[in-house]
Amino acid sequence: MSELLKKDEVTQQIEKIRRNLRHDERYSLPSPYMIEFSGPPSVGKTSIIAEIDDFLRPLGLAKIWPPQEGPREIRHIPRTTPDYNLRTAMYSLAKLLDESHDSRYDIILFDRCAFDAYCWMEYWSRKGKLDPTNKFIFQSFLTDPRFINKIDICYFMVCNPDISMQREFKNAISDETRETTNLKSIRLLDEIWRNAFAKLHSCHPNMRLIDTSKLSISEITKLIVKDMLETLSLITKTR
Repeated sequence: MSELLKKDEVTQQIEKIRRNLRHDERYSLPSPYMIEFSGPPSVGKTSIIAEIDDFLRPLGLAKIWPPQEGPREIRHIPRTTPDYNLRTAMYSLAKLLDESHDSRYDIILFDRCAFDAYCWMEYWSRKGKLDPTNKFIFQSFLTDPRFINKIDICYFMVCNPDISMQREFKNAISDETRETTNLKSIRLLDEIWRNAFAKLHSCHPNMRLIDTSKLSISEITKLIVKDMLETLSLITKTR
């Protein structure tokens, strides 16, 4: 260094600044637990995540990332193309990577992340809007260990298609169906999610299949919270 900036003096000053910032303490804290909720439309994901968040915060896990999903942020791309699901996946994956190197939160609840996007690639392939080569490329990318190893638990949520349709239009002001909310598409999506779970659950130790068809939101929430807390308690021992 120059005479103006003497190495020993600069080193001592930086160490003092680091101590004042509690640098070692701040950057030695573990990253948050990452939990993904995946599933076709109207299986209950968003409602259940909101209930879990509301239940856990008063009990001491207050630093929960406000439940969000890519679709609430990505409004400018129509839901009739693979571009939409690729963009929402990028939104979630960016959050996954960013927070895996931070400690601002205790838990992050993902309303759709890597496994969800994996299933959507299969849907668009079945619909003829994604060729087999690109489906393979995208699915391989989405299930790369760099992503899925950061997800502590993934809940694959499914529901009887007829019940999903009833839920979809229960409070709707229009009975007009859309690309992914008509009975034919819902049946295809249900098949895709169940098949994906059967194929992928062996590659991830904490993947769960939850059928919401005959359960209330309260019952599903209690079931998931019990499993989540038990699983995270065990993970804590190995972190």
